[in-house]
Amino acid sequence: MAGALKDTEYSIAVTLGTGIGSGIIIHGKLFSGFNSSGAELGHMVIVKDGRQCKCGRLGCYEQYASARALTLDTADAMRAHPDNMMWGLVKGDITRVNAKTAFDGMRAGDKLAKEIVDRFENYVACGLTNIINIFQPEIICIGGGISREGETLLAPIRAHVDAEDYARTNSRRTRIVCASLMNDAGIVGAALLGMQFIND
Repeated sequence: MAGALKDTEYSIAVTLGTGIGSGIIIHGKLFSGFNSSGAELGHMVIVKDGRQCKCGRLGCYEQYASARALTLDTADAMRAHPDNMMWGLVKGDITRVNAKTAFDGMRAGDKLAKEIVDRFENYVACGLTNIINIFQPEIICIGGGISREGETLLAPIRAHVDAEDYARTNSRRTRIVCASLMNDAGIVGAALLGMQFIND
């Protein structure tokens, strides 16, 4: 009804935050499964026997491709390389590391930061390719604070997906974009839902 997915019949939103949130639109309607527990895309496994997830599984998508995962991976890499320039970005305080730290380090020319970002984007792309192969949506929008990185985030992800998407030879391809409403999405959605109740 609004934002990046407006007027689409088949679309998916993926939010990279503390975990990975997701929403699936099929035939213009929100998909939630028969028990309202569907669309937990953050809990598909992308690394067999990988990191422990709070859901109880090993190797879940959100353990590798969430903003929190990027923050933890950045901090771990910095601890292993105490002379790395990213320490200067956080003024020597590891608690100030966030999902933006590695991107800032990469922009400053730091090799370790680029390795961290490249690995993160590869994980994000792996999950998105799985999602596209299952649903073939018109569009996937990426939300969460990290989506403010824009094309720095999306261009490499698209390149990975373009190489692996099952329908890569099809003339009609899933578009991957950043969410447009950002933090206003909840407010806008609540207002639109309220209007829908009034109209009904």
